[in-house]
Amino acid sequence: MKYVRATLRALVAVPVFIAFGALTTIQAFIVGPLTKNYTTIPNLIYNTMRRIFGYKVVFNKASAPVVKDKRVLFVANHLALTDFVVLGSVLNGTFAGKGDVLKWPLIAPMARAINYIGLRRSTEFNPESRAKIISNFNKGFNTILFPEGTTGDGKQVHLFRAALITPLFGEKGVDKDKKEVALKEDVVVQPVAIKITSVNGKDATGNDELRNMYSMPQETNMLREFWKRLQIKRTVIELTTLPALSPKDFADAKDLINKAALDVAGIINPGQTTFTKAKIPGQTP
Repeated sequence: MKYVRATLRALVAVPVFIAFGALTTIQAFIVGPLTKNYTTIPNLIYNTMRRIFGYKVVFNKASAPVVKDKRVLFVANHLALTDFVVLGSVLNGTFAGKGDVLKWPLIAPMARAINYIGLRRSTEFNPESRAKIISNFNKGFNTILFPEGTTGDGKQVHLFRAALITPLFGEKGVDKDKKEVALKEDVVVQPVAIKITSVNGKDATGNDELRNMYSMPQETNMLREFWKRLQIKRTVIELTTLPALSPKDFADAKDLINKAALDVAGIINPGQTTFTKAKIPGQTP
């Protein structure tokens, strides 16, 4: 039955992705530049993909309200490639992540249509990465960031890296022309915890096997990963939005991001108080 389900979903997905190709072109060259509306078509893409994968996204009843009256940097734990579908379907923000996404077949055009911020994950490129994020805020958009730097298995929270949130404390970025870029917006940080609560109707709490059906920590082939996801009937993903953190209340970027990590860990792995750096593929921790 799971193979039939995956096949039927794939048959739906192929023409949908072809249609997305046209929509992303319209978004990138017409709708976005002319109307400054960068949400309608991306929201359609996120929600369509969410349904194709069989994801149900719910908010924990204990969630804090999502901040809407100022610019927000949403920071979340990172379990899987499809986290962007989950968060994008419910949060209003521009994703900042690895630049390789802008080279992926099918995904790249959609990423460009939603103004995806491609980052090079090496320290020497941090000034340019900061400039891209600053520019996004200065244009009036929120940003969504996975500060662990890569995906984990969802069992614990890895160290949240502070390098890209330093503009909230006055550090400037450097654009491609080597000009300094300064943040002009008042930005707060809102932590978000992503937790898998059930898979195919079975409680995934504390169940590594079920949770890994979403996180797929051992899978390295993207097409094979998508095929496996299409086989799963329903995955319920619970989001907990935590109280926003104001830079004014913290000594520096590390102080703030450590608090965000502790808040997220309190949902994902209660009792966790220490953090290790996740190993970024191709780099040393």
